[in-house]
Amino acid sequence: MKQIKIIVGLMLLIALIVSGCIETLSNGKHTGQITSIEKEGLIWKTYTIYVKSDTSSSQEDTYCVENLDILPELYQLSKDRTKVTLLYRDEMIVAPWRCGQYNGGIITGVEK
Repeated sequence: MKQIKIIVGLMLLIALIVSGCIETLSNGKHTGQITSIEKEGLIWKTYTIYVKSDTSSSQEDTYCVENLDILPELYQLSKDRTKVTLLYRDEMIVAPWRCGQYNGGIITGVEK
């Protein structure tokens, strides 16, 4: 009986993950200056972007990059120190091979 409950529970969890019911919490925009881009991870290499809304503030927000096609543009914007608007989404569950130590939004695009 215990094994049946475990199997049913796993099947429900898989169904929720596959259906996307627990994926996106919100979408948003963040305008600021990219202060740093880090490649990190022991097994799964991921990229973390650090953004400051106000350059005189010590507060930095962190974002993850999944789409490596936008990485060269992010490096250039970081180098130029220009203000940029990042489009991002927040997800409830993020696998470690997607964003490593996930602690912010996932960048989906860039507006200049």
